[in-house]
Amino acid sequence: MLAALLAALGMQGTLVGPPPASAPELALQACERFLGSSRAVGLTVAVARDGKVILSGGWGERDREAELPMLSGTLVRLASVSKPVTAALTALVAHEGKLSLDAAISAHVPDLPETLQPLTLRALLSHTAGIRHYRADRNDNATGACTTREALALFVNDPLIAQPGTKYSYSTHAFTLVGATLEGVTKQDFRTLLRERISKPVAPTLDCEVASDAKELRSAAYELVYGKAVRAEKREDLSWKYAGGGMECSAPDLARFADAVQRATLVPAEVRDALWTRQKLVDGREIDYGLGWAVPAKSTLVSHSGSQQGASTMLTVDRESGLVIVVLCNTSGAKASELGDELRQILSQPR
Repeated sequence: MLAALLAALGMQGTLVGPPPASAPELALQACERFLGSSRAVGLTVAVARDGKVILSGGWGERDREAELPMLSGTLVRLASVSKPVTAALTALVAHEGKLSLDAAISAHVPDLPETLQPLTLRALLSHTAGIRHYRADRNDNATGACTTREALALFVNDPLIAQPGTKYSYSTHAFTLVGATLEGVTKQDFRTLLRERISKPVAPTLDCEVASDAKELRSAAYELVYGKAVRAEKREDLSWKYAGGGMECSAPDLARFADAVQRATLVPAEVRDALWTRQKLVDGREIDYGLGWAVPAKSTLVSHSGSQQGASTMLTVDRESGLVIVVLCNTSGAKASELGDELRQILSQPR
């Protein structure tokens, strides 16, 4: 076909070697290369568009020591890619009129310190509430399984790092307050609410990672140490940050979730647009973040990345092409965002 096209254009040439690879083939080759260059133990990828998963697969191993392969359906920690899920869940409950994104959360979370009582869900979801992130002088994680209420004790008595609305300051703890607010409003625990409102309709494997639950396809957790992947000696219990970084999912189901948000089948179009609208500080300056999603200026992309023990993750939605790209690595430090960018460049085509 290419030779005929050349002739029609009056060009001389002879095809040498195999025909050029298709975009899906190039994408699969990119995944294979990335597994080697990143030194990740395992990698799973999914791409969705218009309600269909159009590419998915697993590379490497979900458990190197047991020689178990990484599969398309392997469950991997999402790390901070949990935040867009929590934002969608919150927006759903708000759309039903059960809470307001701009009302003080103190009505639903009792006994908060005075400085936190005026905070709103909008500020928490956009990282403008002034809640601190992790502290360098201590481990913020709980020592074992804990409730959302118990997780609040890790940070609620610490001072705000800025007055609400005056500064963008990333905070996973802020999303714990979002989870507590949802529990207060719905009278359901966060995991049950997630399963009923998000997992059941669009993404069955999307769940809080409960350490005591044995799941056959759950990946082991690895970390890059001086360029070498090492299995975590003790798997961290994530119950202290379910809403902001404690979920697990297969790559195809996470892609289905984001595709459902984009197509407004999970949340109404006006809710989706609110999630993907760049937020403003009190002085009018816009930030590169919406509600639970990174929203760069002058870009068609919305996204979120994540990194924690046993995970390097990336979720990207290209609003122009309609493409949803998910990259989940079971090895922290693997830089999943680099593969996500490459896959988007290979596969994106305007609709």
